[in-house]
Amino acid sequence: MPYRYLAYDPAGKEKRGVLQVDREETAENLLYSQGLTIAKLTKIPTAFNLAKWFPTYFGPKIRDVIVFSNQLANLVESGVPLLAGINLMAEEVGSKPLQKVLYEVIEDIRQGSAISTALARHELVFPPIYYQMIRVGEQTGNLGGVLRQLAIHLEKEHTIKSRIRSAMVYPALVLSLAFGVVLILFNFTLPPLLQLYSEFEAELPWPTRFLMNSSEFFLQNRLYLLLGLAALISAGFFYFRSSGGKKKLAHLLLKIPVIGQINTQGNSARFSRTLSTLLSAGLQLTQSMELTGQTIQNVVLREEIDNLQQETMQGRGIAAPLAGSQYFPKMLSQVVRVGEETGSLDSQLLTLASYYEEEVDRSLDTLTSLLEPGMVIFVGLIVAFVAISIILPMYSLLGQIR
Repeated sequence: MPYRYLAYDPAGKEKRGVLQVDREETAENLLYSQGLTIAKLTKIPTAFNLAKWFPTYFGPKIRDVIVFSNQLANLVESGVPLLAGINLMAEEVGSKPLQKVLYEVIEDIRQGSAISTALARHELVFPPIYYQMIRVGEQTGNLGGVLRQLAIHLEKEHTIKSRIRSAMVYPALVLSLAFGVVLILFNFTLPPLLQLYSEFEAELPWPTRFLMNSSEFFLQNRLYLLLGLAALISAGFFYFRSSGGKKKLAHLLLKIPVIGQINTQGNSARFSRTLSTLLSAGLQLTQSMELTGQTIQNVVLREEIDNLQQETMQGRGIAAPLAGSQYFPKMLSQVVRVGEETGSLDSQLLTLASYYEEEVDRSLDTLTSLLEPGMVIFVGLIVAFVAISIILPMYSLLGQIR
């Protein structure tokens, strides 16, 4: 969302502009990091923006950012000036949303902003780890290498997310199909057939009676049932977006068999790779821990990392507090301890990240192998129950006809 600011630099010169960030706190931190004193900071009302509310579908795609990072790294390493490289990428990029962002970045750079500052104004596209590493690249003169590291990091993150989404597609599709079939049966197929059965005086089997009562109850109360379902989903959605709800959901996701294992492995891989990438780029451990925590989506694990950061600020290192964590694997603390003792923490974490990414793949294969037959059996039981409920009364009817 856009924020308009009025600020003053250390020399007292007035600075005005607009920042595109996700919250006011981020805008304040960004202005303070530039040595500015904020006089006024106001949120600019905006019209309905599909890219803002549905960034996954209408905003710049992560794949576009990965391609942009790789190609910009090639240009910078080939000696092309940074501004000229970004301008070339903006002209060639196939994504209109990303092109719009890049033109805004170019304008900010032309007005004197560093590239990291210009990127930070678009936090929904370039997360904190991105522009913080770019800032390090600017300071060390290794911008091309940092861009390459970022592209690899984002690619790995994208791969894990894609694998998890793919594993969830099949059960979601089957459950949606089963729900749709039940709705069609209760609305159109069963009522006339069951009405026919009810006209006979023969005793109907209990499965048929159950189906008739269920169908009748649904037809008489379908509006209330659908409204109740919509209300329940809405209440759950808003509850799990609250701080307390997020925490309970995070605990639940860590305790469910297989899913909890995937959650722990995936976040351990993200923690290891992000921290390794930041350390190898030259960031200090405390700052790297803070940025790493921002990439973790599970609230419980994020709090664990916040606690680890407090330990590092006291100069203790992270191996000992990691060993006491009830959520992170013990192997993680053991490898970190070796890395701290040998001075190779970034390379040890990178190796560990690859290991956990492979573990996520194996766990997802296990989950898929369990879900696929489970879904088939579930749908098969529904179909079998409906078929039996319809077929059984036919024998009674045949007996009456004879």
